[in-house]
Amino acid sequence: MLYILPAEVTLNVLSHLPIPSLLSLPVLSRQWLDFFTTNQSIIFRSAALLHEYIQPETLSLEDALSVNTGRPWAGSTSWKDFCHRSFQLQKNWEGRGRAVVRVVPPPGLNVHRIKIDEEAGICIMTCVWGGLNVLHLFSGIVLWCLPQSHVRSHAHCEYDNGYLVFDRMDGAMEVWRLANDFSIEDEVAADAPPDGEQMDVSATVAALYHQYVPRGQFRPWALLRFHEFPLAYRLAYPTLICASDERAFLHDVLTGSLVQTIDIHLDGLRYVDVNERHAFVCERAAVHVFSRESGSEVLRIPVDAIVQCSQLVEDPVTVSGDWFVTPLSVYSRSDGFSFHPEFIAAHVSRDGRDLAVLLESCRIVFVRDFERICRGETSLKQAGRVLGIAPQACYYLGFEHGRVCVATIQGLYIFTFGTDLSAKAVFVRPSIEPSTSSYYPISCMQLTDRRIYFTWEDARRRQDIPLFEDPENAQELQPSMTPNLDLELQVWMARHGR
Repeated sequence: MLYILPAEVTLNVLSHLPIPSLLSLPVLSRQWLDFFTTNQSIIFRSAALLHEYIQPETLSLEDALSVNTGRPWAGSTSWKDFCHRSFQLQKNWEGRGRAVVRVVPPPGLNVHRIKIDEEAGICIMTCVWGGLNVLHLFSGIVLWCLPQSHVRSHAHCEYDNGYLVFDRMDGAMEVWRLANDFSIEDEVAADAPPDGEQMDVSATVAALYHQYVPRGQFRPWALLRFHEFPLAYRLAYPTLICASDERAFLHDVLTGSLVQTIDIHLDGLRYVDVNERHAFVCERAAVHVFSRESGSEVLRIPVDAIVQCSQLVEDPVTVSGDWFVTPLSVYSRSDGFSFHPEFIAAHVSRDGRDLAVLLESCRIVFVRDFERICRGETSLKQAGRVLGIAPQACYYLGFEHGRVCVATIQGLYIFTFGTDLSAKAVFVRPSIEPSTSSYYPISCMQLTDRRIYFTWEDARRRQDIPLFEDPENAQELQPSMTPNLDLELQVWMARHGR
């Protein structure tokens, strides 16, 4: 081929080959080796695009490394090196490489929801009995927190780009912002400033945790109120979507302004999501996609359209061994009708192209480039895959960095999908013995590009999993002297005569 085709055509052909094939070609002959040596950057940047390791607008290796920071990319000196490391990470996610499992300290907290910011090195958590803690991700030291008297029990929270949102008992949404993101000391959202309650508790906790300023500290930014009680909300910076059964309210967290209201009129709201172009609303019987430009529905996926599976996932119980991460086979065959065809949640990918949907009936639906269905260019059957897993309680869905994660009472399924919609699956097994109860051991999880964080009941976790240790980062901080904020608030307030 090298002697027949122009170099530009050869490069175009190579841009469609997977990385293992590219790595094998230079050993075939001296001519192939010379061609790869001359065109290495072009070839492997195209490979990075093909495998979706980078976005089309990423032109230089420096740009790629500015987005993909830390391990495994640190030290990459060429596009080939970058692709090799990214491919190895992909293999790790598929259960064909190395997986390191750790418990993030401190274990045993009554954690309800978690949000991780690896760049800031913090873990935000709301608690079963109320309150909100911000922990140093590596050491577990409490950097800042809000008391039980301010944050309700089982509070949900959202976090993105330095903005933290959680709900009050009356349905109002508090918005807080990382302290080191403030350009002006007393800056607040122009259209929905925080109230006195937020300002008072902020001043109190700032005095208690002053030794860590500004790391992990938050300040009040906004308070959003609604005429209808929100049943679900989701933050995809800069938009916060909050919805009742009748309407979805879209706010700009930068200003606190209500930028759009969409009439949805549902029966049994389950979940919401949002991006720049669409609002996504999941009810028990259907998933609805609304155009933000027109406010009208552009796609509706009824539950009865996807109760038939196109692929079945191997039952992890039948796989021998006690590995924490187990690859599972995916079979291309259909099964019968499901008796509990109700939706639980729906997520859109960060780039706005793909949809992931979870059903109570152990079904996972993945739709590639759903806007093609909206435009009538393809059908749901052609653009989607329906995976069936072993019967068990499925109740939590995550979708980040091209990976779909589903929480069950036994553990976590992680799925990756190829360009041809072929699926690869692994199972994360936090406990060796299968659960015999209906208790939901995972209350929250979060996917990052390199890790998955999730809660798990401490009594059932595998005892052979060590604590996460990072001495280089942990030694930066001294332990907090205020482990229980409610107690310290009482002491502090008494000392100040309040």
